[in-house]
Amino acid sequence: MPVTILTLLCIKWYYCNMTKIDQKKALSKIKKEKVLALSELIELFGNRMEVSRKAREGILQSLGNGYYTTPELDPFLAALIVVAKYYPQVVISGRTALHIHGLAQDYIERIDVDIEREKSLRNKMLQVHRVDPKRLIGITKLNHHGIGIKVYDIERTLAEAYKLGPAGPDFYKALKRYIKRGNIKTDQIARYDKVLKTKVMIHLQQELAND
Repeated sequence: MPVTILTLLCIKWYYCNMTKIDQKKALSKIKKEKVLALSELIELFGNRMEVSRKAREGILQSLGNGYYTTPELDPFLAALIVVAKYYPQVVISGRTALHIHGLAQDYIERIDVDIEREKSLRNKMLQVHRVDPKRLIGITKLNHHGIGIKVYDIERTLAEAYKLGPAGPDFYKALKRYIKRGNIKTDQIARYDKVLKTKVMIHLQQELAND
């Protein structure tokens, strides 16, 4: 049977509308997941060119290193989702942990993470610190703006500030903010001092005496 123009138009209409439906599903999944890897987006949109086109149109926002989010999501929060979703083996540390706990207000360009010294990880979004496994203590699961992240608890994070420099402004400000929050856990700080060879407790006592 010869293919009529009407048949061709019907086929074109069907595939155009199916594409729109598929793309709606894809965009709905992106908004739900918040962050997706390039490989996942290629599965949704069919090819890399379509993903690039969506980024040019402003529907997607590239985070770099093969990860994408939506334009309305804060890039820092999106980066935290990347860490939580794709790198569950790491612990958020350093200045990033200070920022999350409200002990610092620095702009975070790369997410600080700790991993065991024997392991290796490379990603331009991350500032990777390979540490002695004994230092991987005080880890907690925290809900940060609706994102479940693995980070050092606030007392352990004070040791991170101490590591940046016990005489520096970062540690001093972190102590001040910690004291202002209340609920000071001296036993926990003393335990971390012993294991990590830090002297947070001495400085904390001095600050409390001065207040």
